[in-house]
Amino acid sequence: MNSHVVTGYPLDNHRTTPIPAFTQFAGAVHDSPNIDYMWLWDELSGWFPGELWTPDNTPAAEFIDGNSTYDPFLQAAIALAHNPDANIRLSTDAIRSAPAELLRKVLTLSNATSGDVVVAVGAGELRQTKPFGYKRTEGLKRLEDVFQLVRRLYDEPEPWTQETNFWHLKNATIGNHRPDKRPEFWALGGGPVLLDIAARYADGFEAASPQAIQTPEEFSETVTAMRQKVQSYGRDPDAFGFGIWSIYVCHEDPEVIEKVLANPIVRYFAGQFGRLDQARWIEEGETPVMPEGWHYAVKWAPFEQTDEEINRIVNATPVSMSRKAFHVGTPQEMAKLHSGFVEAGAQFVGWLDMTPLALGPLEGPESLRRANEISGLIKQAAGVGV
Repeated sequence: MNSHVVTGYPLDNHRTTPIPAFTQFAGAVHDSPNIDYMWLWDELSGWFPGELWTPDNTPAAEFIDGNSTYDPFLQAAIALAHNPDANIRLSTDAIRSAPAELLRKVLTLSNATSGDVVVAVGAGELRQTKPFGYKRTEGLKRLEDVFQLVRRLYDEPEPWTQETNFWHLKNATIGNHRPDKRPEFWALGGGPVLLDIAARYADGFEAASPQAIQTPEEFSETVTAMRQKVQSYGRDPDAFGFGIWSIYVCHEDPEVIEKVLANPIVRYFAGQFGRLDQARWIEEGETPVMPEGWHYAVKWAPFEQTDEEINRIVNATPVSMSRKAFHVGTPQEMAKLHSGFVEAGAQFVGWLDMTPLALGPLEGPESLRRANEISGLIKQAAGVGV
């Protein structure tokens, strides 16, 4: 059994949240005894168009602009200034990240804490790239560049020259100083090309569950295959990490869970992202809402969707599909399920609770309490700290 697991809980990234309030919640996450990482995402815009982002669907819409976001690296620096022993995790994409600049940001954060710093890098999403002049089609080649060059810049302080898919570095160096703890760069996403890049250059791999990886059994197969691939490149598979982003609905009251699953925002998410491979819905007895071959990362442009299309997606997504799109249950049920993922090899579990999205930010402290409870239970089952 895997006896090492850490967990993370996200910090609010909206600019309508005052920095003092952000700092206070970051402290609450850090002070939660079973939560190991403060967690931040690099998003230029939010997930939900204005047609959905209304007080009728979420109380958050009364005072949060869902598309006004902070820079996560600056947020991380602020959080670490108040919690200098904290662990921090961030996610970003390779399309919007220049290798040297990304590494320098991460080294800055590593100098700001005695804890661990981990950055998950993906191949990018259309919603984060197309509106701002980037090309989503460059994602995988840029991902290869970022992992390859970041690793070499860290490992080889003397100037060196290398040409990759998009970068021509000439006499490149970021100097000799290194932090006490080496930051890690994990791959985020899926697909054979991304997994191959991760096996060659990354420090770990993580994916969304149940949207990409549904069950502990499926995750175990992924872990086994990735360990073999890592070893085939002459690297130590025991030094390679595995994690999941658990996207879930958790509450002690079944009626509250039903209310969350029926929420239009939650159903909009479920219909498009509940399975990254739309064909899997058919295997589970559901009718896919999106066309065959549709994948949110390369097809979804929320601000190009008409109100008619948004309403179609919501209305075509039954609660039965919404229930399958997320891990659902009480804290005890969530702990039992996620202990299976830990046993299958998950060393990081990031908690993404949809409940505060539907019920409002006032549910945030209770969501954090439940995540802390689940984290404690899965660590106990894994023998962590025993």
